[in-house]
Parts: sequence; structure tokens; C-alpha cells
Amino acid sequence: MQTPVFIDQLPDVSAVVSHKSGQYRHQRNKALLDLLLKDHSDWQTRSACPACGQERGKSRSFSHTFMDFQRCSNCNSIYAADVPPQVVLDNLRLEQINATEPGKDREFEFISLLNWISLTEARLERSLDSVLDVRFCTQAPDWQDTVQRQSRNRSWHFLPLTPDDGTFASLKAKLRETNPKAVLVPAEMDRTADPAMLLQVIRENSPAGTIVFVTSSCADGLEYEILGADSPSFIPLDRLTIFSICGFKTLAEKSGYEILETSTPGRFDAVILERYFKSADNADIPFWSGFFREADKNRLHDLQILLQRSLKSGVLRFLLET
Repeated sequence: MQTPVFIDQLPDVSAVVSHKSGQYRHQRNKALLDLLLKDHSDWQTRSACPACGQERGKSRSFSHTFMDFQRCSNCNSIYAADVPPQVVLDNLRLEQINATEPGKDREFEFISLLNWISLTEARLERSLDSVLDVRFCTQAPDWQDTVQRQSRNRSWHFLPLTPDDGTFASLKAKLRETNPKAVLVPAEMDRTADPAMLLQVIRENSPAGTIVFVTSSCADGLEYEILGADSPSFIPLDRLTIFSICGFKTLAEKSGYEILETSTPGRFDAVILERYFKSADNADIPFWSGFFREADKNRLHDLQILLQRSLKSGVLRFLLET
């Protein structure tokens, strides 16, 4: 089921490309370069697309920040050719989180997630009064406060980010302990060394009928289609896998889930692209260069709605049922 999502205002450009976001990108890239200089014999080689399973040799290859990536010619997903162990990825994220001051600019994102859960309850005519949040609370400290203020009619369980050996043992234990009616996974699929394992653990340790809310980056989004690796959102350690709609659908169904909803509710594509073309003097892409350099807010607003409705935004959202 495709679900259009309409917006009522565009964010300010400074909220999209700020000094803080640039600093974050530099810090993550530095962590990656430091990691690449070490022995990485324990890295896992992906011989096939982690989404649809097509052989790696049939995909197009490119590099970014000295890391090799593939763009699957079958499903259009983007994925790192080799990935570090999950425990290494988790430790690097924890170091980044501890070194970064918590931001206060994510309230809209939080409210959007809560509204998604409420809307799903109404559509399914089912109460989702017990929700497990997977790792998001660690990297978004204000999330728990927002939940307490905005969603008091539910019991919330939080699984903080802790270094994992790739089996997601802490997630297995938390699922069995809390037995939630819904599982929220808003920030993990891109950063996980083995996304199929994450989906498998959730399905195998949740009762039938559990609703799983998944958000991720979208390789079909206009931002990635136009800019590719030049996209400011493409930070390798945070984008080990960028799923396409077709790719994630294939993985979810192969993992035993029923797909209830698919949407791309991103709000930033138009302003990110506007910012890029107005600041990059040498960027000359037929039609799009002139479009974004001349665009006013009304044109950007209309484009963003079109991207959402046509599943071409840079953020994908899936609603799954075990």
C-alpha cells in the first residue's frame, strides 16, 4: 500500500546544511579513514546485494572516502562491498554519540514517528499500546522526553545501543522480555553490517502479528539519483546499505514479513538539491541545474510533494507485520 504524505512547510536551508551537520560528516569520515588504516582482515565481503541477492559482479562499482560501493543493477540498492564487524560499527557510533552535544532540532522527526504509529492504529483498528524502540533512543536523547510528553497512552521500552557481535543478542532478550505489540526501527537498517540478520531476529523473537516500523534512506530518491556519491547525506559509515523500494521489499518478503505500507515521506530533498546547485558553480546537469537555481519556495514545495507521492523521496518507510 502506497501512502502519500503531505507537508505544510519546507525547512530552512540552514537546518539542512549547517555547520553542525558538516562537522558530523567530517568526524564520521575521519573515523572511517582511521579504520581503513588498520588491519581489516575481519571485515565481511558482500558477494551479493544484501537487498535482492544479485551477484556483486553484475553491479556497478564506485568508491567514496576510499571505501568501495556497489549499485545493484537489478534493484538499484547501494551497498558497501565490504563491511566492518558489527561490534566495531557500534563502538564507533557510541564514540560519535558521546562526543556530540544533543541537538534540539529533531522534534518534527519525533512527532512524525508518533503520528505514524497513531495513524497505523486507526487504519488497522488495532491497539499498539506497547512499543519497543530499537537503539534510536541512544542517538536521539530527546526522544524519550518527547515520548513521555506526547504519547502517554502507551508503554515504551527502549533498547539502547550497545556493542553487538552481529547476533543481536540484546535485542533477542529485550523482545522476549517485553513482548511488544510494535517494534520501531527508525535508524538501523542503513548502518547495520547484516540488515537481513536484524530483520530475522525481530521476526523470530516476536509473536505473529507484531507490527514493525522501519525507516531508512532511499536509493530511489531524487537526491541520490542526481547526486549519487556527491550527496551530502551519503556518509559511508552511516550508509553501508541504501535500499531501494524494490530492494527492501524483496528483503522483507524473503525474511517472512507481510508488507502493509510503503511510503517516502522525506521533507529535505528539494532544499538539499537547491542548496547543492546554488553553491556548486561547476554543477551542470541538464534541466535540474536551472530548475533548482531558479526555484522559489512554492516550486520546491510542489516538487517535494511530488517526490513523496511518487515514492521518489530520499527517505523510505515500510510498515511490516510478522
